Amino acid sequence: MRCPSCTYENLADSRFCAQCGVPLGRDPARVPDPRAYTPRHLAEKILSHRSALHGERKQVTVLFADVKGSMDLAEQVDPETWHRILDRFFGILAEGVHRFEGTVNQFTGDGIMALFGAPIAHEDHAQRACHAALHLSEALGRYGRELRRTEGLNFTVRIGLNSGEVVVGTIGDDLRMDYTAQGHTVGLAQRMERLAEPGKVYLTEHTAALVAGYFNLEDLGSFTLKGVRDPLRVYELRGVGPLRTRLEVARRRGFSRFVGREEEAAALEAALGRALEGDGGVVAVLGEPGVGKSRLCYEFLQRCRVRGIPVYEAHGVAHGKSVPFLVVLELARAYFGITEADGDQAAREKIAGKLLLLDREFEDTLPLLFDFLGVPDAARPAPRMDPDARQRELFAMAARLVPARSRREPAVFVVEDLHWIDGGSESFVAAHVDAVPGTRTLLLVNFRPEYHATWMQRPHSRQLTLAPLGPAATAELLHDLLGRDPSLTGLAELMHERTRGNPFFIEELVQALIEAGNLAGTRSAYRLARPLEAVTIPASVQAVLASRIDRLAEREKAVLETAAVIGKRFPETVLRRVVDVEERELADALHALTQAEFVYSETTHAEPEYAFKHPLTQEVAYHAQLAERRARVHGAVARAVAELYPDKLDERAALLAHHWEGAGEPLEAARWSRRAAEWVRASNLGEALRHWQNLRAFLARVPPSPERAQLAIEGCIQLLELGWRFGISAEEAAALFAEGESLARGSGDLGALAMLVNAYGVLRSHFGSAEDFVEAAREATRLAERTDDAGLALATGTRLVIALIASGDLRQALALSEQALARPPASLKLGTAILGYSPFLRLINLHGKLLIDLGRLDEGAAELERVDRLAREEGDVETLGITHGERVVLARVRGDAEAALTHARETLRIAERLGSPFFRAGAYLAFGQAHILGAEWTAAREALDKGLAIARAGGAYVEAEPLALAWLAAAHLGVNDTTRARAAAEEALAVAQRRRTRPAECIAYIGWARVLIRTDGVRSRAAIEASLERALAFVEETGAKNNEPFIRVQRARLAALAGDGAGWRRELETAHRLFRTMGAVPRAERLARELALATGAG
Repeated sequence: MRCPSCTYENLADSRFCAQCGVPLGRDPARVPDPRAYTPRHLAEKILSHRSALHGERKQVTVLFADVKGSMDLAEQVDPETWHRILDRFFGILAEGVHRFEGTVNQFTGDGIMALFGAPIAHEDHAQRACHAALHLSEALGRYGRELRRTEGLNFTVRIGLNSGEVVVGTIGDDLRMDYTAQGHTVGLAQRMERLAEPGKVYLTEHTAALVAGYFNLEDLGSFTLKGVRDPLRVYELRGVGPLRTRLEVARRRGFSRFVGREEEAAALEAALGRALEGDGGVVAVLGEPGVGKSRLCYEFLQRCRVRGIPVYEAHGVAHGKSVPFLVVLELARAYFGITEADGDQAAREKIAGKLLLLDREFEDTLPLLFDFLGVPDAARPAPRMDPDARQRELFAMAARLVPARSRREPAVFVVEDLHWIDGGSESFVAAHVDAVPGTRTLLLVNFRPEYHATWMQRPHSRQLTLAPLGPAATAELLHDLLGRDPSLTGLAELMHERTRGNPFFIEELVQALIEAGNLAGTRSAYRLARPLEAVTIPASVQAVLASRIDRLAEREKAVLETAAVIGKRFPETVLRRVVDVEERELADALHALTQAEFVYSETTHAEPEYAFKHPLTQEVAYHAQLAERRARVHGAVARAVAELYPDKLDERAALLAHHWEGAGEPLEAARWSRRAAEWVRASNLGEALRHWQNLRAFLARVPPSPERAQLAIEGCIQLLELGWRFGISAEEAAALFAEGESLARGSGDLGALAMLVNAYGVLRSHFGSAEDFVEAAREATRLAERTDDAGLALATGTRLVIALIASGDLRQALALSEQALARPPASLKLGTAILGYSPFLRLINLHGKLLIDLGRLDEGAAELERVDRLAREEGDVETLGITHGERVVLARVRGDAEAALTHARETLRIAERLGSPFFRAGAYLAFGQAHILGAEWTAAREALDKGLAIARAGGAYVEAEPLALAWLAAAHLGVNDTTRARAAAEEALAVAQRRRTRPAECIAYIGWARVLIRTDGVRSRAAIEASLERALAFVEETGAKNNEPFIRVQRARLAALAGDGAGWRRELETAHRLFRTMGAVPRAERLARELALATGAG
C-alpha cells in the first residue's frame, strides 16, 4: 500500500506508513471523536496548551498498541460481540494512556497511536510511556484471560515505543491533532509494535537511553529494519527498575563552593561572639540582588545551628510590602514553633508555654498576643482597643521578651529582604533593634541598596556591604562548578564580564549552558562541547532565566508560571487550588523544579511551602506569560486565598487587591484596597495612602455604577485627608475635590459632600489663606447640620475650631470648643473614621491650646494633660503627637527648656512612627523651639532647616512655614548670623501676611523687631516700634495674650538701646507681671533677676 504523503510502499495490511507514520486506509466513519474518549480535565488541558503548538518541535515518546490477529478473532464471534469487545479494549487503552497524561492521537480498527510529551509536554515523557505500557500490559492481560474464559478467544496485544522529535501541528476544537514525523519517530514506534511478541512491549534504543535505571530492560540486540539506514538496538520492557526518582538516578546539584566572603563571615562570627557575651547587636547585610546576601546568612546560620544556638527567621516578600505585619507574624510563629497543622488550642499552648516559662508576668498579655497571631481565646478575649494602642502593647511585650529570653539562652533572629518589608513590620524591627543591646541576642537582616532605616545609625548596629566577587573569586567559583579542562580557557573571564561577579548570575548562567548542551561532563569536570566562539551566552540574567524556563517540560513550566503569579513564596495549598495539574503530578512537578533549583521547599511548616530561589526567576516567569493567562491565574489565586483564610482577610486584603488587579477585575481590587486601607490606617498612614491611591487607579478602569461612585467618593475624601498629612499639589487636590463633589452632588450624598469640603478646606489653607480655610469649614459645618450624622457634625465642628485658630479668631474658637466640650459623646471614637483621629479628643487639645494662647497657661496645661491621658487610652496617636507639640509651645512660653526638649522628643518619636511629612515637619519645628529655649543655636538651626525642607518638599504643614522661619531667624541670631536672620525674618513676615494667619503674623512681627534691634539698633527705631505696635494690635484683635510679654521684652530692649532707662524698667516690669500672672514662672524669675541686678547696679 502506497503512502499518500511520502509515496513509501508499505505492506498491504499496514495501517500506518512505516516511513512517515501517516495513517493508511483509514475509514473516517470508524474513527471515534476524541471528545468522546478524552477525560474532561485532560481535554481542557490540551485545549489550554494548543495556542503554543503551531509548528512547535516537541520531544515525545510514541506508543503503538494493537490486537494480534484481530481479523481472525473477529471471525470467531458475532459482530455485535466483537464490537463490544473492541469498545472495552479501547476504553482500557484510553484509560491507561490518560492515567499518565498521554494523548490518544489516532484510533485504528484494532489499536491506537498515543503520544507522551505532546501536546502536554513532559520532561519524563519516556518514563510515562513505559509506565503506561506496563499498566496496559497488566490490564490487557487480565482482559485477555477474561475473554479466554468467556469467549474462548486468544486475545493478545502488542505494544511498541520510540522516542524522538515530532512537529506538532494545529489542535482543533474537537481535539484532533496533526503530526509530521522527524527522524522516523512515529514509523519506528509502529515497527516496534510489529516486532513485539504478543503480550510484550518493545522499545527502541532512543527510548531505552531515557529510561535506563527507571525500568528493567532486556537487550534484544540490533535489528535491521526496512527504511532505516543503520541497525537499531531493540529492548523489551520487563518491569519497573530499582530507581524511582531523578534524585536516585543522578545526584542532585548541590550548593556551589562558598567563596570570596571570608571577611564578612568573620564579621558575623565576631558579632555573634559579642552577643554570646551579653553585648547584643544588629548586623545588616547590604547588597544588590543575587550578590550573595542570603547565601552568606545561610552559611552563618548553619554554623549557629550546629553549635545549638536557636535561630528564628522571617522574610520580606515583594508584594508583602503592602501586607501589614506579614514579617512580624512569620517571625512570631517561628519563635513559638507554630505550624499550619496546629489548631488554635495547640498554638495557644505553645505560645503560653514558651512565654510563661520565661516570666509569669507575660500572662496578662497572652489574650492580646493570641488575638494578634490569629488564635484568639474565647474564654479570655483580648481587650478592645485601637490598633495603635494594640501595637504599642505588642511592641512593649516584645521589648520585655527579648531580655527575658536572653536570660535563658542566646538566639539569632533573622529578617531577610527588608526592602520588601511592610510598614508595620518595619516598625517592629526598629523596636527590636532598640531591645537588643545588653542581651545575648543577634539580629541579622539583609536588604538591597535602595532600603534605608533610621536605626542603621544606632551605635550597636553594623552594616556589611557585599560587593560582587572579584575576578579571582569568580574564577575559583567556576573552577568548582566546571573544573579546569583546557577547553574552558577564557570562559571565566567572559563569565565575569557578563555577570560582573554576581554569584547568582554565575550559577544560573552555568546551569543554562549545561542544560543547553554547551557544556558536557560532570560537576567539576566539564568541557566545552563546542568551540568557545560558537557558544551563545545570553546577554543578561533575564535571558538566562527566560531560556531556562522555556526549556522546562510543559508541566513544570506551567507550575512554575502559576507559582510566579502567586508570588515569590507560594503555599502548596494555594498552588494546588489554582494550578492545572493533578495532585500527584503537582508533587512530581515540584520535585523536578526543586531539583532544577528553580524553587526550594520551606521546612518550617507542616504543609510544604515553596519559594523561588531568587526573585528574578519569579519576575521573569511572571512576565513571560500572556496577560490573559496571568489574569486567569490571579483570579484563581484570589479566590483560593479568600477560601483558605476566611478569618484573616483583613491581613490579606492588600494581597487580594493585588491579585484581583492582576485578574483584570478592577472593581474587586478597589473593594479590597479600601479594606486594606481601613485596616492599616491606624498603624501606618503611608500604606493607607498607597491603598487609597491604588483604589483610585483601579476605579479609572471601572464603568459607571452606584458602587463605583461611592468608592470613588470615599477615595477622594481619604486622599484629601491624607493629602494634608503627606503633601499634595494644588492641582491634584482641586481635581480630587471636583471629582468627589460632582459625584456626591449627583448622588445627593450631603454627608460625603460635607466630608469633601471639610478635607479640602485644610488644603485650601495650604495653597490659599486661613480665610479660605474658615470659609470651607463653615460650609462643611452647614452641610453636616443638614444630615443626622452626629459624628460628622462633631468632625466638621472640630475643623471649624482649627480654622478659626489659624485665622486668629481665638475668642470664637474658644466659645465653639467649649460648647462642643459641654456635650461629650457616648464614645470618644465618634467621628474618628472621618478625620483619622478623635474629633472630641482633638477639641480638648484645641481647648488647651486656646487657653495657652489666651494667657491661661495653667488651665491650658491641665487640658493638655487630660487629653494626653485620654489619647493614650484610646490609642489616638495623631492627637497624642499634636498634644506633645502643644506642650512644647507651653514649655516655650513658660521658659522650661527641659520640658520642651522632653516633649519634642516624644513628638518626633510619634512622627517617625506615623511616617507623615506633616507630623515630621511639626516635630522638627518643636525641636527647634526647644533648642532655642536651651540656647542650643546650632541644633535649633538644623532642626528648623530640616522641618522647613520636609514641609516644602512634600507640601505638608506648609501653614507652619512663617512660624518656622520666625524661629529660624532667632536661631541665626544666636550664632550671630545676622544676614540669614534678617532674610528669614523678612520671609516669615511676608509668608504670614500672604497666608493671613494672624497668630503667626504676630510672632513674625516680634521676630522682625528682634532682628532689627540686633542688626540696626536705634537706627531702625521707627520700624521696630511699628512692628511691635502691630504685634500688640494683633494681641488685642485675637486675644493671644501669651505673646504680649514677649512684645514688652523687645520694647524694653529697644528702650535700653535708646538710653531710656525708665522705659526699659517700665516695659520689663510689665513683662514680668504678665509672665507671673499667666503662670510662666521660669521666665518671670529670670526677668526678676534682671531687674534686681539693674537695681543693685543703680
